[in-house]
Amino acid sequence: MNSEAQKLVDAGKLTTADAEKLSTLEPGTFCLHKSWGVGRVAEWDLVSDRVILDFEGKPGHGLKISFALSSLEILPAEHLLSRRLVDLDTLKGMAKSAPVSLVELALQSSGSKMSLDQLEALLKPRIIAEADYKKWWESAKKALKAARHIVVPSKRQDPLVLRDAAEKPGGVMVQGFLAKRDLKGKQTALALIQKDLDLFENPGSELIPVFQDISDTVRKAWRLHLKESLQLLLARDELIDSIPETKAPLGSMKVSDLVCEAKPLLADNIGGLPVAMLGRMYRSFPEAFPERVWVAEILGHLSRTGGRAVAEIATVLNDNQELEVLSDFLKKSVRNRTLSSDLLIWICRERKGLAASVFSIDLGNAILDAAEDDHVQGGPKRSGRLLDQLSDDKTLVHELVENTDDESLRLFAKRLMSSTVLDELTRRSLMARVIKARPEMEALMEENTGSREDTSLIVSWDSLEKKKAELDDLVNVKIPHNKSEIQIARDEGDLRENGGYKAARDQQAVLNRMKDKLEREVGNARGTDFANVGTDKVGVGTIVDVVYTDTGASETYTILGAWDGDDEKNIVSYLTEIAKALIGKTVGEEADLPTDGTATRQVKVTAIRAFNTGA
Repeated sequence: MNSEAQKLVDAGKLTTADAEKLSTLEPGTFCLHKSWGVGRVAEWDLVSDRVILDFEGKPGHGLKISFALSSLEILPAEHLLSRRLVDLDTLKGMAKSAPVSLVELALQSSGSKMSLDQLEALLKPRIIAEADYKKWWESAKKALKAARHIVVPSKRQDPLVLRDAAEKPGGVMVQGFLAKRDLKGKQTALALIQKDLDLFENPGSELIPVFQDISDTVRKAWRLHLKESLQLLLARDELIDSIPETKAPLGSMKVSDLVCEAKPLLADNIGGLPVAMLGRMYRSFPEAFPERVWVAEILGHLSRTGGRAVAEIATVLNDNQELEVLSDFLKKSVRNRTLSSDLLIWICRERKGLAASVFSIDLGNAILDAAEDDHVQGGPKRSGRLLDQLSDDKTLVHELVENTDDESLRLFAKRLMSSTVLDELTRRSLMARVIKARPEMEALMEENTGSREDTSLIVSWDSLEKKKAELDDLVNVKIPHNKSEIQIARDEGDLRENGGYKAARDQQAVLNRMKDKLEREVGNARGTDFANVGTDKVGVGTIVDVVYTDTGASETYTILGAWDGDDEKNIVSYLTEIAKALIGKTVGEEADLPTDGTATRQVKVTAIRAFNTGA
């Protein structure tokens, strides 16, 4: 006990216990007051019953002895606050040149653990200015990354931790993972391990307990928590892939095991998974399901998960030489108008890549159909993304129409002009792109046709059979032969230097476009034998006699189906400009028939007969 304090006890002014406390507050002692902060005892003024302290910004402040004994917390001289009081310049120098040492000092002063808010309160504004603190902390965090004995939290609410020098950081992280009891907690702990993998000396062996725990946990939990279980397995495999020559322990549950077991529930439980994880999951399908069953399973996900998964599924199919299956699926879905807006948008974006074989004028019609359906079900907000793709992609419409046949183009253009989900400005803008690609459509723009027309083609039975035979030869002979050529070229080795492979793939694209066109034409065809055709006016299935009004010369035209043209016999399709000029005319009426270029010649209809009469 201090001798002066003993005198106060002897005089009956202090109890022995208080005198002992006072003895710990000898001059030079650092202490902390909750209101005035850190201070240092300057002297005792026993006559006035006071302890005199120098606080930060408040030197020479006196406290009654009894109050000082109850309100002051003694600080060691090496405490950051003590040093801040008497050695501020040194601490400012540490902040600039040795931030790790400064943070370590703060942690040592706080029991080896503290929140980021507590660190901030210790350092600013006296050691680090208020305006500079955020920039300083970002720089300090990078330096702390290399300081394995200090754990920097990924979330602000978690504490900074100073580890025991003998404690291995990897072991601490493993124990932290194993201590978690819920799936989300394990996911968070696993993400921290992935982030700080360099803290492990031998991660492949140190993480075996983590890998085994994940397998055991998922086996027990997936039926109640499928999405979280799948995410944990996928994150485990991602971690394993980042560690050279590392595998999951023998007997561990694989992603393919879970995919197979959870097959009926899978598509409904993967919403929100990161795209990279989706790709990893779909890559497990060939292993999860026997032989080619996986192809049907993965295609089933397209219609249930939408466009978010299509890119990953397409990549898996392409890597397994099954891209044509996807192409056929998408073509059929385009024709049947069963594709979601997300899938249609993906096709547009991949039209020069994985979806090249699906890109045709049918896609344009499917986009309009889907936008109209979305508009009915959810209004402009629901149809907006699809219509934005159509209008914002400056080359999309041009590429849709530039190589399509005239009739399909005419019908698509009419649909654009009559669409109820496009505003007038957008309709005109899209039609301007159509006209730029196909100038002959300008005349259609000037027509006032707001109603949809029947898209079917009138064809003779004979021409329909020829078209079907052409399609059959394409599907059963030419395309299989091309597939064989691709496989032969693929077997030759490096595809990047394989000209035969590239030529075969280019030919595949041509054949698939031909197949699309033929399927569309056959699907739209309406066969007829032209029986019972009226002869009161010119129509499909009639023979028309005309006389040129300028020369008196006569000519006979037979107007038949879309594929029945024969120049030598003057048989013309009802879709030709000559037929269009004559259809609807009666005997005695005149018409302007197109000739070469833009010129026309005037004729008068002199007779109309039915084709099937043989007249």
